[in-house]
Amino acid sequence: MMNCRHFLVFAGVLALAACGDASETSPKKPALVEAVPSTEALPTYEAQGVISSLDGQILTLDHDGASAAGLKPGRDQFKVYADVLAEAPITPGARVKFEFKKTPTGLEVSKLEPRD
Repeated sequence: MMNCRHFLVFAGVLALAACGDASETSPKKPALVEAVPSTEALPTYEAQGVISSLDGQILTLDHDGASAAGLKPGRDQFKVYADVLAEAPITPGARVKFEFKKTPTGLEVSKLEPRD
């Protein structure tokens, strides 16, 4: 009978040792929130073009390009925010001059106004 008791106690100790402390083996990391970098310090480039379409925050422009930015003439999509759109013509076919920045996530319009 004593051997059976020793065996059960030994098996219990092994089982507990195998479990370990969960906080040591899998520390819970807080969720990381990725900060969006400011684009204020990025250089601004000027160009002119014609509005092709506006879909949400994506403005598609047929433009003359900007050699300083390495942007060849053609059609590109730009991210645009409501404060910029509030002061600009946003109908397809409207001729515009605009300022933009090259951000890590793509091209971003910072100023948009009608062109004569």
